[in-house]
Amino acid sequence: MFRSNGDDSFRAYLKAGTENLEEILEAGSPFLTMMNDLDSFLNQYVSGPSVQIDNPIIHLMRTNARFLLMTGFRIGLTGHVSGIFPILRTALETACYALLMANDETLPEKWIGRHSSPEGLKACKNAFKKPIKDAQKLVDKHDPVLGTWMYALYESTIDFGAHPNAKTVTLHTRISFEEGMTRLENVGLYAVGNYEYEGGLLACVELGLATAMVLYMTICKVSPEAVQAIQALNDRKNELEDMIREKHLQD
Repeated sequence: MFRSNGDDSFRAYLKAGTENLEEILEAGSPFLTMMNDLDSFLNQYVSGPSVQIDNPIIHLMRTNARFLLMTGFRIGLTGHVSGIFPILRTALETACYALLMANDETLPEKWIGRHSSPEGLKACKNAFKKPIKDAQKLVDKHDPVLGTWMYALYESTIDFGAHPNAKTVTLHTRISFEEGMTRLENVGLYAVGNYEYEGGLLACVELGLATAMVLYMTICKVSPEAVQAIQALNDRKNELEDMIREKHLQD
């Protein structure tokens, strides 16, 4: 897992993650600022108290996706990179379900009836056979580039932590050979500022942005201010990509 001064206990893990979180909160970070602004966008235009509730089930999905994003962001800020992807994948998937419901008024009832009976379970499964692909088609109507980007992000989470495949499990593993012995390390938490840490935060903001875009597509009345805000967030995401490239990937 990880080792801190010879202590690899759960409490040591909590302490190390909290220290990372406190360090970045005190020092500030453009990633932290964008996470906050993404959440402010959702609170203002998607799920906050000023947003008119059109359908309670869809609105519940919006709120659930927002809190999942906040959870994923918090995990990322602790330095536990592999832990962010299962949460962020679920957030994006929740947004996709909400988008499907917003475009088919029969779906909320089928979704809520999943656990009502065996027939309800079957009806729900039949209604949501390919939810992410079907959501991509709806996003494509706005912009095919966005749909392709959203689906690629969703699929990429499988290889970075949301599925126990070989790449996911070994991605944070270090193997070295010392004096006839093989040393095997698995990194649980990365230090603030290094490439893996900031790469994890970039994944947070990119998946967060995709989720925010999909969620906003569930809103019936389009606000020009909201469109401008999300475009500005996208521009800042691109700037963060450039920053990481210049800071960590140039020779």
